[in-house]
Amino acid sequence: MASDRTASNSAPEAPFGFTDFLRVADERRSLIRNVALCFCALTLLVLFLMPTLYSSSAVVMLEQRKNNVADLSSVLSALPTDAASVQDQIQLLSSRALAERVISKLKLYNDPEFNPALGGNAMPSIGDLTHLLNPAHWNAQNGAGGGASQHDAIVSAFLDRLDVSALGLSTSITVSFTSRDPAKAALIANTLADAYLEDQVDTKVVAARAATRWLTDRMHQLAAQVQAGEKAIAEYKAANNLVDSAQGNSLVDQQLVAINGLLVTAQSDLAEKKATYDRVQAMVRSGDTADISEVVASPLIVQLRTQQGYLIREQADLSAKYGPNHPKMVAIRGQKRDLDSKISQEAQRVADSIASDLAVARAHVDSIAASLAREVKLASGDDLARVKLNALVANLASTRTMYESFVTRLRATQDQDDIQNPESRIISRAPIPEAPSSPHRLLFFAASVPAGLLLGVLVALLAERFQAPMPRRELRPLAEPAAPAMARAPLPVVLAELPATADMRAADFVVDHPGAPYSQALIALLRRIVPGRSAQGRVMALTAPGPDMGKSVIALSLARLAAAQGLRIVLLDGNFAYPVMAPAAGLRFVPAGIVELLNGSAPLSRTLLHDPRSGALLLSAAPGTAAQVHWASPKMAGLLTYFRQSCDLVIIDAAPADMAELSRLCDQVVVVVEGRAPQGVLDAAVRGLAAWGAPQTGFVVTR
Repeated sequence: MASDRTASNSAPEAPFGFTDFLRVADERRSLIRNVALCFCALTLLVLFLMPTLYSSSAVVMLEQRKNNVADLSSVLSALPTDAASVQDQIQLLSSRALAERVISKLKLYNDPEFNPALGGNAMPSIGDLTHLLNPAHWNAQNGAGGGASQHDAIVSAFLDRLDVSALGLSTSITVSFTSRDPAKAALIANTLADAYLEDQVDTKVVAARAATRWLTDRMHQLAAQVQAGEKAIAEYKAANNLVDSAQGNSLVDQQLVAINGLLVTAQSDLAEKKATYDRVQAMVRSGDTADISEVVASPLIVQLRTQQGYLIREQADLSAKYGPNHPKMVAIRGQKRDLDSKISQEAQRVADSIASDLAVARAHVDSIAASLAREVKLASGDDLARVKLNALVANLASTRTMYESFVTRLRATQDQDDIQNPESRIISRAPIPEAPSSPHRLLFFAASVPAGLLLGVLVALLAERFQAPMPRRELRPLAEPAAPAMARAPLPVVLAELPATADMRAADFVVDHPGAPYSQALIALLRRIVPGRSAQGRVMALTAPGPDMGKSVIALSLARLAAAQGLRIVLLDGNFAYPVMAPAAGLRFVPAGIVELLNGSAPLSRTLLHDPRSGALLLSAAPGTAAQVHWASPKMAGLLTYFRQSCDLVIIDAAPADMAELSRLCDQVVVVVEGRAPQGVLDAAVRGLAAWGAPQTGFVVTR
């Protein structure tokens, strides 16, 4: 008995169902009511103590349009309007620096609402109480910490009443401030928005002035560097005798180019005269001086050849009249010889002139080549000197470019000092609120009613969960029943103690986990019900004095455990109006039930169902059966007699109302009772079984 109780006590607790919740709520309704009333009273007290606050909001929008006049040369870049930038502006609006600016402007350090050190008759808010409990406040009051701690406390009190948030997906920001005075709330919200715009302008002005100072200093440095560079270039040119033309080119390079052009022209002329001289000399040696173009072009040669033509015509005329030895003919031949000699002499003179021109041309080429060589030498030295000069010129040009850029930027920045516009604008100023924003006393009190009830239920559940275990009731024998004809029932005993559960899934648990403590406790109960096999089976009725005691779960679990141990078991579902065994076993279709079996419309083989999880047989009522089954009928007695002879165990899940007729047909009655059930319920159950003449009786206590 002790081992059985130990096993049952170590079994896992069954799931807490909705029925258990209703039972706890009914049993502890007074506790729930008292907790709810206390919570509502406390809520009323807190609402009465809380001060009435007013909230007002101003809306600031980040400008996306830019002022082309003011932003021609802005020092700071345009304010972006993405989500991250909007959050940055929210942090700026809720910063301590901006709060200090508003506090100083409105002299809020003299306001008792923000400076707890001033006292006042106003009701403190939650933020005020926090600052009053802050050690820094007491240090400021006692002089240890000075004005710094008090200043921080004032700023913190200001920020506690400030709320800055983005307005949807737009670039607008809502600035809300809460105060006990509605006018003060609107004034502070508007002042904070104005201070934010002023801060934007001040930031631009400070940045522009800082940039102006830096640009001015840098411009002076660059101007000095430009002057130093120009001086260095001039000194270097003078030291290296470097002279440039008006176009900026080197004179040596220009002379070199000019001499090189003259040399090319002279060499071309020399080549031409050399070719002419060679051709003339070749014709002179061959005697063909008449074909020399220079000779033919000579005026003297032309004159001599003209005279030679006259003599030839005259000789032709005289030869017709005179003979060859005629004096005139002889004279003409003499004249011709003189002319030929003169022509030869003139041709030789032309050839000598060409040779002289060739010598002059060669000398001219040599002179130009010598000049070119001198210029090349000068140009080589000039190029070496200009390497450093070019570096100096390049450095000066870079410095001059930077200088001009800084001058332009400085002028544009100076023009911006007086034209600075904020990149935000106030699109809605904070109005003076007409109604308080908090607390919503009626709403809070209305919400406290369901909240108090929920809290009461929670306290009831905690009390149910953590209360001390109730002492076990000893089942004492009762007085004999009033009817003397009825047999006296044997004294009931406690067969097992099991966790209380009405969840039918516990019957699957004993199949899946036969070694669990809960399963072992049921096996111990089965052994006490059926100590061993006998020639005749036993019929056991499992009942309970009230609903939801878990008897159906225990009945199905015992049937499956008995089938697992090899017993021939039949489970009869006595809940004819609402069968529970077949649905719990997973049998959704019942073709015929016990009603059809008793009236003879269906055979036993059709009405007995096989449990899918075990070898147990189920006998249930078919859904929708309207006929009433009488346990005292001869057919029911014959059916139980047949089961007693063919099976090892018959378990009947019986309703309490049927026990008056069913108790006489059973070999054993097991009553499932709850450990916390009132003693009167147990006494009534025992008294009823004794009155009905029930056979051997046992109790299963669930906790």
